[in-house]
Amino acid sequence: MTAIAFPVRSTLLFISTYLFPLVGFPLVAYAWWRVGHSWPFVVVVMGVPVVFGYVMPAILTGVIKRWRFTSGPRLGPYYVHHGFVYGSKLALALLAVVRSFDTVVSMLDVLAICVVTGAATAFGGWWHDTQAVRAGKIAIDDGIEGLGTFAPPSYFAMGATYAAVSIASHRVLIADPGALPWVFPSALLILCLLPTIVFVAVDAPTRQVLRDLSRRSFTNSPKA
Repeated sequence: MTAIAFPVRSTLLFISTYLFPLVGFPLVAYAWWRVGHSWPFVVVVMGVPVVFGYVMPAILTGVIKRWRFTSGPRLGPYYVHHGFVYGSKLALALLAVVRSFDTVVSMLDVLAICVVTGAATAFGGWWHDTQAVRAGKIAIDDGIEGLGTFAPPSYFAMGATYAAVSIASHRVLIADPGALPWVFPSALLILCLLPTIVFVAVDAPTRQVLRDLSRRSFTNSPKA
Protein backbone atom coordinates (compact mmCIF):
# COMPACT_ATOMS: atom_id res chain seq x y z
CA MET A 1 0.00 0.00 0.00
CA THR A 2 1.38 3.41 -0.97
CA ALA A 3 2.33 5.40 2.10
CA ILE A 4 0.20 8.46 2.81
CA ALA A 5 2.12 11.73 3.05
CA PHE A 6 2.70 12.74 6.68
CA PRO A 7 0.60 15.97 6.70
CA VAL A 8 -2.32 14.17 5.04
CA ARG A 9 -2.05 11.24 7.45
CA SER A 10 -1.94 13.54 10.47
CA THR A 11 -4.97 15.48 9.25
CA LEU A 12 -7.02 12.34 8.58
CA LEU A 13 -6.11 10.89 11.97
CA PHE A 14 -7.06 14.13 13.72
CA ILE A 15 -10.45 14.13 11.97
CA SER A 16 -11.01 10.44 12.69
CA THR A 17 -9.84 10.46 16.30
CA TYR A 18 -11.00 13.83 17.60
CA LEU A 19 -13.18 15.85 15.24
CA PHE A 20 -15.59 13.17 14.07
CA PRO A 21 -16.48 11.83 17.56
CA LEU A 22 -17.10 15.41 18.74
CA VAL A 23 -19.24 16.50 15.79
CA GLY A 24 -20.49 13.19 14.51
CA PHE A 25 -21.73 11.54 17.68
CA PRO A 26 -24.71 13.87 18.32
CA LEU A 27 -25.54 14.02 14.60
CA VAL A 28 -25.51 10.24 14.23
CA ALA A 29 -27.57 9.87 17.42
CA TYR A 30 -30.19 12.23 15.98
CA ALA A 31 -30.16 10.35 12.68
CA TRP A 32 -30.76 7.07 14.51
CA TRP A 33 -33.71 8.62 16.33
CA ARG A 34 -35.19 9.64 12.98
CA VAL A 35 -34.59 6.17 11.56
CA GLY A 36 -35.41 4.05 14.61
CA HIS A 37 -38.31 6.13 16.02
CA SER A 38 -37.33 5.13 19.57
CA TRP A 39 -35.21 6.91 22.17
CA PRO A 40 -34.62 3.66 24.10
CA PHE A 41 -33.19 2.22 20.90
CA VAL A 42 -30.95 5.28 20.46
CA VAL A 43 -29.62 4.63 23.97
CA VAL A 44 -28.68 1.10 22.88
CA VAL A 45 -27.36 1.77 19.38
CA MET A 46 -25.21 4.69 20.59
CA GLY A 47 -24.56 3.74 24.22
CA VAL A 48 -23.57 0.09 23.90
CA PRO A 49 -20.54 0.75 21.64
CA VAL A 50 -19.51 3.65 23.89
CA VAL A 51 -19.32 1.37 26.93
CA PHE A 52 -17.69 -1.33 24.81
CA GLY A 53 -15.15 1.24 23.63
CA TYR A 54 -14.05 1.85 27.21
CA VAL A 55 -14.24 -1.67 28.63
CA MET A 56 -12.44 -3.68 25.96
CA PRO A 57 -9.58 -1.23 25.22
CA ALA A 58 -9.00 -0.97 28.99
CA ILE A 59 -8.51 -4.74 29.12
CA LEU A 60 -6.42 -4.92 25.95
CA THR A 61 -4.12 -2.03 26.89
CA GLY A 62 -4.06 -2.46 30.66
CA VAL A 63 -4.22 -6.21 31.20
CA ILE A 64 -3.25 -7.92 27.94
CA LYS A 65 -1.04 -4.94 27.00
CA ARG A 66 -1.35 -5.80 23.33
CA TRP A 67 -0.98 -2.18 22.26
CA ARG A 68 -0.78 1.30 23.74
CA PHE A 69 -1.60 4.82 22.66
CA THR A 70 1.27 7.28 22.73
CA SER A 71 -0.34 10.68 22.13
CA GLY A 72 -3.39 12.78 22.93
CA PRO A 73 -5.41 13.17 26.15
CA ARG A 74 -5.46 9.74 27.74
CA LEU A 75 -7.24 7.92 30.54
CA GLY A 76 -4.45 5.59 31.50
CA PRO A 77 -3.24 3.88 28.31
CA TYR A 78 -6.12 4.92 26.02
CA TYR A 79 -7.96 8.07 24.97
CA VAL A 80 -10.23 9.92 27.40
CA HIS A 81 -12.97 9.90 24.74
CA HIS A 82 -12.20 6.38 23.49
CA GLY A 83 -15.74 5.05 23.86
CA PHE A 84 -17.14 7.89 21.77
CA VAL A 85 -14.70 7.07 18.99
CA TYR A 86 -16.17 3.56 18.89
CA GLY A 87 -19.75 4.72 19.34
CA SER A 88 -19.75 7.32 16.61
CA LYS A 89 -17.99 5.15 14.01
CA LEU A 90 -19.88 1.92 14.60
CA ALA A 91 -23.22 3.73 14.63
CA LEU A 92 -22.36 5.57 11.40
CA ALA A 93 -21.25 2.37 9.66
CA LEU A 94 -24.51 0.62 10.54
CA LEU A 95 -26.57 3.66 9.58
CA ALA A 96 -24.88 3.79 6.18
CA VAL A 97 -25.69 0.11 5.60
CA VAL A 98 -29.24 -0.26 6.91
CA ARG A 99 -30.64 3.27 6.41
CA SER A 100 -34.18 2.16 7.25
CA PHE A 101 -35.42 -0.72 9.38
CA ASP A 102 -38.46 -0.94 7.13
CA THR A 103 -36.21 -2.70 4.62
CA VAL A 104 -35.24 -5.45 7.08
CA VAL A 105 -37.89 -8.08 6.46
CA SER A 106 -36.04 -11.41 6.44
CA MET A 107 -33.11 -13.23 8.02
CA LEU A 108 -31.28 -12.85 4.72
CA ASP A 109 -31.59 -9.07 5.11
CA VAL A 110 -30.18 -9.31 8.64
CA LEU A 111 -27.29 -11.48 7.46
CA ALA A 112 -26.45 -9.09 4.63
CA ILE A 113 -26.47 -6.09 6.97
CA CYS A 114 -24.21 -7.89 9.46
CA VAL A 115 -21.74 -8.94 6.76
CA VAL A 116 -21.52 -5.52 5.11
CA THR A 117 -21.26 -3.69 8.46
CA GLY A 118 -18.59 -6.15 9.57
CA ALA A 119 -16.63 -5.68 6.34
CA ALA A 120 -16.82 -1.88 6.58
CA THR A 121 -15.69 -1.98 10.21
CA ALA A 122 -12.85 -4.39 9.43
CA PHE A 123 -11.47 -2.29 6.59
CA GLY A 124 -12.01 1.06 8.32
CA GLY A 125 -10.52 -0.07 11.63
CA TRP A 126 -7.53 -1.77 10.00
CA TRP A 127 -6.83 1.24 7.76
CA HIS A 128 -7.10 3.73 10.63
CA ASP A 129 -4.91 1.72 12.99
CA THR A 130 -2.32 1.11 10.25
CA GLN A 131 -2.00 4.84 9.71
CA ALA A 132 -1.90 5.46 13.48
CA VAL A 133 0.94 2.93 13.90
CA ARG A 134 2.88 4.54 11.05
CA ALA A 135 2.34 7.96 12.61
CA GLY A 136 3.59 6.69 15.98
CA LYS A 137 0.26 7.28 17.74
CA ILE A 138 -0.30 3.58 18.47
CA ALA A 139 2.49 1.22 19.51
CA ILE A 140 2.08 -2.52 18.91
CA ASP A 141 4.81 -4.95 19.91
CA ASP A 142 4.91 -6.66 16.50
CA GLY A 143 3.93 -3.59 14.50
CA ILE A 144 1.79 -3.47 11.41
CA GLU A 145 2.41 -7.16 10.70
CA GLY A 146 0.83 -8.08 14.03
CA LEU A 147 -2.03 -5.67 13.42
CA GLY A 148 -2.74 -7.41 10.12
CA THR A 149 -3.21 -10.76 11.86
CA PHE A 150 -5.86 -9.73 14.38
CA ALA A 151 -7.47 -6.49 13.16
CA PRO A 152 -9.45 -7.64 10.08
CA PRO A 153 -11.13 -10.72 11.65
CA SER A 154 -11.73 -9.25 15.10
CA TYR A 155 -12.95 -5.90 13.75
CA PHE A 156 -15.23 -7.76 11.33
CA ALA A 157 -16.66 -9.69 14.27
CA MET A 158 -17.15 -6.44 16.18
CA GLY A 159 -19.04 -4.74 13.36
CA ALA A 160 -21.15 -7.76 12.49
CA THR A 161 -22.04 -8.43 16.13
CA TYR A 162 -22.92 -4.79 16.71
CA ALA A 163 -25.24 -4.86 13.69
CA ALA A 164 -26.93 -8.06 14.92
CA VAL A 165 -27.53 -6.85 18.48
CA SER A 166 -28.74 -3.47 17.22
CA ILE A 167 -31.31 -5.04 14.89
CA ALA A 168 -32.50 -7.40 17.63
CA SER A 169 -32.66 -4.54 20.16
CA HIS A 170 -34.73 -2.43 17.80
CA ARG A 171 -37.27 -5.21 17.33
CA VAL A 172 -37.63 -5.65 21.08
CA LEU A 173 -37.67 -1.96 22.04
CA ILE A 174 -40.19 -0.91 19.40
CA ALA A 175 -42.61 -3.44 20.86
CA ASP A 176 -41.63 -2.83 24.50
CA PRO A 177 -39.65 0.36 25.31
CA GLY A 178 -39.61 -0.70 28.98
CA ALA A 179 -37.30 -3.59 28.10
CA LEU A 180 -34.30 -1.23 27.95
CA PRO A 181 -32.92 -2.23 31.42
CA TRP A 182 -32.27 -5.79 30.24
CA VAL A 183 -31.75 -5.17 26.52
CA PHE A 184 -28.80 -2.81 27.07
CA PRO A 185 -26.65 -5.13 29.25
CA SER A 186 -27.56 -8.12 27.09
CA ALA A 187 -26.44 -6.33 23.92
CA LEU A 188 -23.26 -5.15 25.64
CA LEU A 189 -22.39 -8.62 26.89
CA ILE A 190 -22.80 -10.15 23.43
CA LEU A 191 -20.80 -7.36 21.80
CA CYS A 192 -17.96 -7.88 24.28
CA LEU A 193 -18.01 -11.67 24.11
CA LEU A 194 -18.11 -12.64 20.42
CA PRO A 195 -15.36 -10.34 19.06
CA THR A 196 -13.19 -11.29 22.05
CA ILE A 197 -13.50 -14.96 21.15
CA VAL A 198 -12.42 -14.18 17.60
CA PHE A 199 -9.57 -11.95 18.78
CA VAL A 200 -8.18 -14.58 21.13
CA ALA A 201 -8.53 -17.26 18.43
CA VAL A 202 -6.45 -15.34 15.87
CA ASP A 203 -3.89 -13.60 18.11
CA ALA A 204 -1.17 -15.87 19.46
CA PRO A 205 0.49 -13.26 21.76
CA THR A 206 -2.83 -12.68 23.53
CA ARG A 207 -3.30 -16.41 24.05
CA GLN A 208 0.18 -16.59 25.57
CA VAL A 209 -0.58 -13.71 27.94
CA LEU A 210 -3.79 -15.41 29.03
CA ARG A 211 -1.93 -18.68 29.63
CA ASP A 212 0.68 -16.84 31.71
CA LEU A 213 -2.00 -15.10 33.74
CA SER A 214 -3.76 -18.40 34.29
CA ARG A 215 -0.56 -20.10 35.47
CA ARG A 216 0.26 -17.18 37.78
CA SER A 217 -3.22 -17.23 39.23
CA PHE A 218 -3.01 -20.98 39.82
CA THR A 219 0.46 -20.69 41.40
CA ASN A 220 -0.62 -17.90 43.73
CA SER A 221 -3.90 -19.51 44.73
CA PRO A 222 -4.03 -20.66 48.39
CA LYS A 223 -3.33 -24.35 48.84
CA ALA A 224 -5.74 -26.50 50.79
